[in-house]
Amino acid sequence: MPRHGRHGVRIGRVATHGLEPPGIHMRQTLGRYEIRTRRYISLKSLFTPSPPNKPTSDAERSKKRSLLKPGDLFHPLSKSPIKEMREKGRLIQAHGCCPTCVEETSAKGRAATREPMFECPECGYPTHCSEEHWQADREQHAQLCTHLREANEDEHDLRSGRTLREFEFPSAQLPEVVVNLSNWDTFMYTRSFTNLNSDRSIRHVSKVLTYPITIGAALHQYSPFILGKGLTPEGLKSMTALRATIKEHDLARSDKELVMQQMPLRIFILGARAEAMLPPHLYLQLAYLLPNSPIHIYFVGPECIPASEETRSTIIVSSRLALKYHKGYFHDAIWNFAPFDPFTDVFFLFSPGMSHPRSHDGWHPTVEKLLETKCAVFGTGFHERDMNADVEGLVKDFGDKMDWLLLPQKNPFASLKRDFGIRNLREWAIANWGIYAFRGKRYEVQSK
Repeated sequence: MPRHGRHGVRIGRVATHGLEPPGIHMRQTLGRYEIRTRRYISLKSLFTPSPPNKPTSDAERSKKRSLLKPGDLFHPLSKSPIKEMREKGRLIQAHGCCPTCVEETSAKGRAATREPMFECPECGYPTHCSEEHWQADREQHAQLCTHLREANEDEHDLRSGRTLREFEFPSAQLPEVVVNLSNWDTFMYTRSFTNLNSDRSIRHVSKVLTYPITIGAALHQYSPFILGKGLTPEGLKSMTALRATIKEHDLARSDKELVMQQMPLRIFILGARAEAMLPPHLYLQLAYLLPNSPIHIYFVGPECIPASEETRSTIIVSSRLALKYHKGYFHDAIWNFAPFDPFTDVFFLFSPGMSHPRSHDGWHPTVEKLLETKCAVFGTGFHERDMNADVEGLVKDFGDKMDWLLLPQKNPFASLKRDFGIRNLREWAIANWGIYAFRGKRYEVQSK
């Protein structure tokens, strides 16, 4: 039976938690917030080359459009020189709640809570309804205040107008240079990210590269996920199958006839949202980790939204990398992609929220189909509680039908940025904080 859908495209993600991290839509070097339930970050314009016939130097252009100096990044949201930051403050005031009021409501049965109109002078966010309630909550608020201030300065920095050199990424790796995938520091050092001169720059980059590098770290021969440190014997079998295909691609690189016969590595990102909106060439960083493998990435889900102004359903990024987008549920469109092969196909579910009541019914038939493929399925979570909830849901619904490949653990390539909810600043999320993997159970045949 021939494969179908190898040249079609997909993106999207089924509904997940109400705990969706806020994002930032970027336009040129400034940000622009859109009022919507889910908010993503798009850094497409940061990678757009400068227009031709502009003889001015980079320093002159940066100085001309600079709004904030490096030492002047902290501003209370209501007094920010950046319009979009002031709008964000108003959104929090309009849709947020005072945590002290919430606690009093729970303790005393009062139904009324007030909007957070008072801005914390230390983090600049509107956190409480009044200075009195802020003072009463100082001890609790102190646990997040440093992170909120960091987020305040990071977002002002992205909109400061400076030239964002950290987004000038390295190209292909030299064959003799080995990439170290232990963590962000070793990866960026061995991949020659030379423009990362501060922790803030590293946070900016990790926010957009967490998706392609998490995939690459799982598939690479020098993966940080090894036997005895979370990878199970069944996981070793599944990863060996995928790496055998990658090795075949490496061996065939000098034989044009064999190259033409190669089956591409198919990576399915189900329930894709923010991952699908990233500038396509960001996924070249994944391709550089697997330089000889043809890679087709399928973004599949009902919230399929590619990068802004992108209308194509298939994007050929390079001779070895294609992105394909499909709007719809995987379990409804499965025959567009079947048959599946554990040696060439792998699935990723980035923070799916499978156990959340609003998304459970949408994910259940998809997971059933995933288990039937016998292919490796990787999942991530926003934080430990989010990841554990999905893992417990999987065990409850499919425990006797699945094998664990990678036990739940912290992801070394999680985003280094902490995102905060508009409605409740105490709710935070870190993209791909944790990671785990499973597949449909394989039954051994025993002779009597």
